[in-house]
Amino acid sequence: MMGRLSLIIMHPHSMAIEVWCEETWGERPVRISDWANHDEIVQVLIRLSSSVLIADFLLDSDGKLDIQQHLHIPLETWNPGSIQGLRTSEGKTRFQHRRHSIYLSSELRVPEWGAALLEEWLMNMRSAMNRPKDRTQRINEIKRMKLSVERNLESASLDKVERERVALDAQLDRINERLAN
Repeated sequence: MMGRLSLIIMHPHSMAIEVWCEETWGERPVRISDWANHDEIVQVLIRLSSSVLIADFLLDSDGKLDIQQHLHIPLETWNPGSIQGLRTSEGKTRFQHRRHSIYLSSELRVPEWGAALLEEWLMNMRSAMNRPKDRTQRINEIKRMKLSVERNLESASLDKVERERVALDAQLDRINERLAN
């Protein structure tokens, strides 16, 4: 029996958005969903590992994406129903979470669709967090935390700074000797 071949059509801006997420949020997006993509506007809903983003980019003449505005909603500050999507009298869509808002185009989608998608993503994240973890997942999580603590201790250690200071002192002494001769 032959399997079905599924193709994922990647938009030209997807890679740039992934790079922006890595640089800004330190991780690749789990999912990117287009809100509006026309002319020089690229507006997307982004799912990260423990938060969601609504981002508004401008496509310049070189094909480069420039972030105009974004709204970040972390899982820990979200409560079900706290994301509001409303159409404004100016013909825009306003997404709001707590006191933060972002305005997007209203040309292609209804506000309720975007709010429902973001709520669904966050609900799935919360249920995944509450699921009991098996032994392997707990061990891997402990290993990740151990590595993180080791890296933090290494960067906080003064030994490395002291070695660099000694090396710089030696370099300065050599430069002084050359200048004196």
